[in-house]
Amino acid sequence: MTPMKWTLRILRVALMAALALVQIAFAAVQLQQLLLRWRAERLMADMHQIRLYQSNWADAQQLMNRWGAWGHYDGTCTAKDCRYAIRLTDESERAFHFLKPETLDWLIRHKAYSLYRWLGGRYSIIYFAFVVQDGTIWRTNVYVNVQVPPNLLAPEDEGYLLIVGATSQQALRDTEGGGHVRGADDDLAQHPYYKAGRPGGCENCMMVGITYSTHTPQAEIERLTSFDMSCLTRLFSCKLPEDFLPAAKDWHIYHDDEEYAIHQQSKSLPPKACDIPLWALARDSGTVLVVDGGSTSQTDDYDSSNKEATVRVVTYLKGTSRWPVGSTLKVRTFGGELNLPPFELAEHLQAGKRYVILPVEGFYGTPELYGPANDATNEPEIGLPRCGLQEDTPEVRRELEKGFAENDTLRGPELR
Repeated sequence: MTPMKWTLRILRVALMAALALVQIAFAAVQLQQLLLRWRAERLMADMHQIRLYQSNWADAQQLMNRWGAWGHYDGTCTAKDCRYAIRLTDESERAFHFLKPETLDWLIRHKAYSLYRWLGGRYSIIYFAFVVQDGTIWRTNVYVNVQVPPNLLAPEDEGYLLIVGATSQQALRDTEGGGHVRGADDDLAQHPYYKAGRPGGCENCMMVGITYSTHTPQAEIERLTSFDMSCLTRLFSCKLPEDFLPAAKDWHIYHDDEEYAIHQQSKSLPPKACDIPLWALARDSGTVLVVDGGSTSQTDDYDSSNKEATVRVVTYLKGTSRWPVGSTLKVRTFGGELNLPPFELAEHLQAGKRYVILPVEGFYGTPELYGPANDATNEPEIGLPRCGLQEDTPEVRRELEKGFAENDTLRGPELR
């Protein structure tokens, strides 16, 4: 056999071996992704069996026994108090924890990690946590991270992460020790049981954060946490949060053009009065108090809707007594929104009438709206959000009580 034929034969064998190695590598990567998807779907199914305040310690133990290989807790875990977390990941995520930094640098430098992604590997984390208190499950939290691989034809492209999380809380506001609640109070007019939004500075990622009330109907919880786990195994990866969470399609979170069009349509509509359910505001407010209206003054020479009123504190319906009963406060009422759609009516307080107010507080609202005593009058000054001024009527009191009933006394911080 001539040297040329030997060379061709060796090249043919080498090519076939290389193709076989690629096929084996592809099959191995796809197998681990399929296994991860299968586990993730089983975990989501188990999560959807939980009923907050109803699922008991035995249900929690069953979850911990089933997922013990991927679960952990810090401190003690008893029927009285337990915080348990389950974490599923792909092989590359585990490698980041177990390989030495220099080994990882070598793999990345020699494009081994890119090869893993091109073979269908997805850097992935599926995280689920729950809190047991006094024998029942009070909280759940789930988030999923999946990497969108880089474009094959763009060497500088590093891809990005899709991150979607959903957390239950008894009040949809920022709390001490808890995570940030994305979304606005105005969203509660359309869906009073949850808020959803995105962060402003998420580099190399698209992120959607959902916070839902612990009293959200079960069907709604399942809709907000029904992830399409095929994103873990698709040959052509998911690109947007709504690919991963179909419920997000209606929120237009990463479709600024659609949101702009919606706002443009609302320009022709008249300003709207308060349309946020009062019970939802009562659930989410840290302080609710009854006041008697006093004098009103204009605070802005250029904007007649910007009003400040003097009120006297009558009693507290919720929260700590920040200002003594009988003391006088300066209240800045909601001045309306007539510059940008959707337009909203201003809210005014009248002297001699009794009101319920739900003020903005510094640790979950805008700190500059209230502060220490007013320098001129020595009276504390607080700000009221939209719908934060309500006439004190039996109907209003009933709605407030309905919202208060959804609050609980969780020991420790909210999940985040």
